[in-house]
Amino acid sequence: MIQSALDCIIVGAGPAGASAATVLAGHGRRVLVLEKEKFPRYAVGESLIPYCYYPLKRIGMVEKLQAASFPKKYSVQFVSQDGRASQPFYFNEHMEDQAASQTWQVTRSDFDDMLVQNAREKGATVLEQVKVTQLLEEEGRAVGVRAVDADGIEREWRAPVVLDASGRSALTLARQRWRIADPALNKIAIWTYFQGAKRDPGIDAGATTVAYVEEKNWFWYIPLKD
Repeated sequence: MIQSALDCIIVGAGPAGASAATVLAGHGRRVLVLEKEKFPRYAVGESLIPYCYYPLKRIGMVEKLQAASFPKKYSVQFVSQDGRASQPFYFNEHMEDQAASQTWQVTRSDFDDMLVQNAREKGATVLEQVKVTQLLEEEGRAVGVRAVDADGIEREWRAPVVLDASGRSALTLARQRWRIADPALNKIAIWTYFQGAKRDPGIDAGATTVAYVEEKNWFWYIPLKD
């Protein structure tokens, strides 16, 4: 099945794809987002930074986050190799815009789902469990995508703009062989979750703690709800 009358196709409904869809739809563009998974879905990357306030405000998410139950993050604290902790680095002491001096520690499954619902509210069409398998190209430019839905039915969509927001799936990078490895970034990350972990009192309860372990290794301690 071939669908037309679209201004933009976005591959992936994570934060990048959902945010782009919201902005474009807000400008009256006809946007289709294709997401291979079903939301809410698990993802890692929970700790927002203060400057996230501005894009979140642009897409109308600040009020929704303020009403959510995510821990509020006012600061970050650093621990040196000898175990000494610094004084908290409070964002409001270093930012002129006090509205942006508080951010959140988010549970990504909930946060990403909120972004997707926000994109829909602004007029974007988001189809889940639709996996893009191929870019459609004409004369060296992308003109659409081919995808398979949850029932195994293959479909095609066309638009003058195709935006790859597939994240780690790296749809375009992998298929076009554009990825170039950087040997200096040949690293790994390991994460896990604990219940009943210690938190500082008051406004420091939502702070991120960053410890320098040895050489170029870092440890991040991020408090989440529950």
